[in-house]
Amino acid sequence: MAQSLSLLFLRVAAGFLLVWFGLDKIVAGHAPLAVQRSVDLEATLATAIGLATGAGEVVIGGLCVVGLWRKVALPLQALINGSTAAMVWWAIVDPFGWYITGVDRIVFNSHVFYSTIITFAACVLLITFQREDVWSLDALISRRARTRPPRNDDRPGESGSAPADP
Repeated sequence: MAQSLSLLFLRVAAGFLLVWFGLDKIVAGHAPLAVQRSVDLEATLATAIGLATGAGEVVIGGLCVVGLWRKVALPLQALINGSTAAMVWWAIVDPFGWYITGVDRIVFNSHVFYSTIITFAACVLLITFQREDVWSLDALISRRARTRPPRNDDRPGESGSAPADP
């Protein structure tokens, strides 16, 4: 019971993190900072990218929160969080900026980005323990499908209509 509740808590927390960052991109109405810094975008294109990535993160995060389509949603969540961790790798390796020099100080201004590796690890854990996450919508749907009594038209040899005369 403790394991399943822990997985539920972790899935909901990690999913809402993605929802909040997606909503931030939608409200801000521009592309993520990493995209803006690496590619010269026109304002309209930056807004479109921001809205599209934000909406995608909200949808994927929402699916993770409720535990629906986890076979797709959880790896996508891990991909998003993993790519974020890769973009701030120096903050993970040297969170206080004591050894690594020459990095963007606007992004690398605190140890706050260290948590991206923890979030990525949580995503990997959720993928690994998907079967044990019994409080997901996927698991509920699967349990109901297994325990549902068969209907007349589900039985082999019965079509639900009157039998034909021989």
